Amino acid sequence: MHINETAAQIDEINRRYAEIYGFERTSDWLMLKVQEELGEVADAYLGMTGRQRDKGQGAGGGADARERFALELADAAGLLMALAHNEGVDLERAIDAKWLVWNRREHQRDEDLTDEERAMPGETYRQSD
Repeated sequence: MHINETAAQIDEINRRYAEIYGFERTSDWLMLKVQEELGEVADAYLGMTGRQRDKGQGAGGGADARERFALELADAAGLLMALAHNEGVDLERAIDAKWLVWNRREHQRDEDLTDEERAMPGETYRQSD
């Protein structure tokens, strides 16, 4: 995976955005932006599935509506990645520990796992220097 590299790039782009527009970019600002973007994902989804009035943004399931939905998903995912990078989260390890580990499991109970079935070694949260 190259998630951490992508997260670092998105975080840097977002830092430049804050600098250009002259506002303080804090962790709570990033968290609020994630929430804002998730609302835009929901709005785009409703438009794509024809469950809202046409706002001139591509409603009713057409190609424009699907494109808007995809871009809003990317926006929300990007801000989540920027937040994770800003907070020192190793997303690759965290995703492995939360999701991908299940591809290696024959046993479902943690106490029955073999070493090969466990998550990637290491911490998901990088300690600050």
